[in-house]
Parts: sequence; C-alpha cells; structure tokens
Amino acid sequence: LGLWKSNKDETAAAVRAALSSGYKLLDGAAAYNNEAEVGEALAAAVRDEIVRREDIIVVSKLFNTHHVWDETQTHRPKEGLEKTLRELGLPSVDLYLMHWPWAVKQTDLAALGGLRGPDGTPNPKLELRIEFLSTWREMVALRRAGLCTHIGVCNFTVEQLQQLLEAFPDDPPAVNQCELHPYLAQPELTAFCLSNGIKMMAYSPLGSADSYSGASFPAEGTGPFQTPKGGAPLLQNEVVAQVAARHGATPAQVLIRWGVQAGFCVLPKSVRPERIEANLAAADPGWALDDADVADLAQLDCGFRYGIGYAKGHYDCPNSPWTRSTG
Repeated sequence: LGLWKSNKDETAAAVRAALSSGYKLLDGAAAYNNEAEVGEALAAAVRDEIVRREDIIVVSKLFNTHHVWDETQTHRPKEGLEKTLRELGLPSVDLYLMHWPWAVKQTDLAALGGLRGPDGTPNPKLELRIEFLSTWREMVALRRAGLCTHIGVCNFTVEQLQQLLEAFPDDPPAVNQCELHPYLAQPELTAFCLSNGIKMMAYSPLGSADSYSGASFPAEGTGPFQTPKGGAPLLQNEVVAQVAARHGATPAQVLIRWGVQAGFCVLPKSVRPERIEANLAAADPGWALDDADVADLAQLDCGFRYGIGYAKGHYDCPNSPWTRSTG
C-alpha cells in the first residue's frame, strides 16, 4: 500500500483496510507526515490478530533534510531513522530507503516556507546539492546496528546507481523505488537494476490526477514527452480501457498488472476500502496480460513523469518548472 498523500485522518483506516484485505507491505516515509498513524494502525491490526508483525514489510524513507551535509553532521541519518521508529512505535523497519539523491542543509523546512513553491521550484532559501555516498555509508551502519533489515534508494538514475555500486560493492542497494507506469516505463533503468540484482518498486503506478504544471497526461503527438496515444490520464486512456475490457478488469487493475508482470513491486495508493481490495485483485495469478496487451501498452511510453526532482537534469519533464521555462 502506497501512503504518499494519505491524510492523517484517513491513513489509519486505509492501513487497516489494506491489512485486512491481505496487503503485506506498507510504503511510508518521514516526508509523508503520517508515520504515527501508520504505526498505530499496524499495532492495532497486530493486537486484533488481523496480521502478525513478522508477516508485514514496513518501509520508510530518509528525507533530504537528514542526509550527511558535511563530515561534522554524520549523525543526521541516524536521527532521521530514530524519529521514524519513535513515530511508528517499532524497534526497526524492514526496509529503509534514501528518498532522493539530494541533500538539504536545513532541517526545519516549515520555518523557511516549505520545500517548493506552487510551480514546483525548490525554495530558494534552501541549500541543496546532490549527495548520497556519505549518507549511504551511514545507512549501512544503521543496518548493521539492527535499526533496519534492508536498505535501498529511491529516484536514482543509472549513473547514480553506478557510482553507488562502485563505492560500496559489498553493500549494494536492495531496492530502487521510482515512478513507473506505461507513460514512463524507464527501460534502461529497469534493465540496469535487473542486471545488478536491484529490485524495482513502482510508485504512482496509476499515474496522477494532479501535477505542479497542471498537466496530468502527455499531449498527443510525436515530440518530446508526447505519444500519439496520449491526451488523457492513464486511468482514462483509451488503450488502457481497451485492454481492461478484454479482461473484464478495471483500468487500475490493468496498470497494476502491467507493473507486476514487469517484475516490479507495485505500490498503488488509495484510502477507499473498495479500491484497496480491487487493486489487490490485480495481482491474482488467475489472469495475466498477454503479449498483445503488453505491446499495446508499450505505445504509451514517452518519458512523461508526474514527480519532479530539484534541478535541471533530474528530472526533466513537462511538469518541471525548468523544462516549462525553456519550452
């Protein structure tokens, strides 16, 4: 169950519904600001014998504000994880991910007006830079100390993964969690991860209804970030609807199944019990997309992403302010 954008007052009920339906993984993060609610719901589900704690994979993420900024601040990753554990009410997490390969010097974003402006531009008051090697060193130490079982990364490019593997050949990331859906299949990245034993986790597998630019789908066309089969959000895309009709499935189930068959750990997000249950049915072994379905969906890939990075080059897309400002 993906927990991004789950409001505090909805999170506990969503987690309980997911665990009651058979979900085995809760994908959280410090930046989601709902870890206390996740922890309370998990504890209640264990207490009520809905699940056993050892059967549930609890995921959290270290945010940019708790990277190592310089060698006088190597304590920051541990402080970040300890805060997460306090909020979750757990002695350790099963998987701890570096949320971004970016570090922010300041730790109190609210005091500075937040992380981004309305168009997605990073707050100019923040000091930020690409940094992940020193922070990974500290995350390895956290794993060895027993505060997390596995460690991984999110939003890393092939080049950044190569740097990480070269610097830490004995401590590779278990996971790279990225935005993945038919509009953004990322074949080079997924092939690299597969060849290096890094599991891909797919966030925003259903696309998104909003973005910083206001564009929730790629334009129809053949230019950059366009596809002749675009012009609609993924859940309303005609190709997706046609595949769904052939299988008697929902568009959401087709999109989730696409990721499952690609070998991804797929992270659909919902707070509605009926959708939570329907999304899980997409992983039922009793049905599958055939080669024709996969080929049809492949026509949608155009590099269109909803999430954006923090500077030009990571990531460029129609939703990033630096791409929009240059046309």
